Amino acid sequence: MEVTETPRIGSATARLTIALRNPLQGLLNWIDPIVRLLIGAGMALILGAVVFHVVGRYFFGRTYMGTLELVRYTTVWVSILGASAAFGSKEHVVIDALAEKVPKHIWFWFRLLADLILCVFFVVMIIAGQRMAIQDFSQTSLGLQIPMFYPYLAIPVGGVLMLLYTLVDILNSFAARYLPQEC
Repeated sequence: MEVTETPRIGSATARLTIALRNPLQGLLNWIDPIVRLLIGAGMALILGAVVFHVVGRYFFGRTYMGTLELVRYTTVWVSILGASAAFGSKEHVVIDALAEKVPKHIWFWFRLLADLILCVFFVVMIIAGQRMAIQDFSQTSLGLQIPMFYPYLAIPVGGVLMLLYTLVDILNSFAARYLPQEC
């Protein structure tokens, strides 16, 4: 019987990285399929609403005022959720050419600084979006007659998702630098 030894992780940075990264990555692994399902449902809703509006206008001479409003608000949600999903799966635009020209130990600090700046931006996005959503809760949309809270809620929700993905990216950077490859 072969005995395999678990890697020893001695530094406090390594232990903290593992303690934070694994549950956060597990949470994102659970949330990601839900976000992608919502994106697909939103895109289907947009398509259905546009077809409904066009058919109503050209074949029956009537439209529902809320159709285009539904398309507008759903587009906002799909765009922000799509941006966060792309952000999480590293499908967003990045500058890889710079990474090849900068030494690896310096690139780690550049990347960490960029991620920390992003974290600050996402926190501001969450706070401002949450304030805007709560402030406009009593205002209703003209066509759908829903509180404007719901369309504006896309901003803090997207900010939270992108913040979580950025935190996991920071922890993965530390893991790549300070942990053995097996962890």
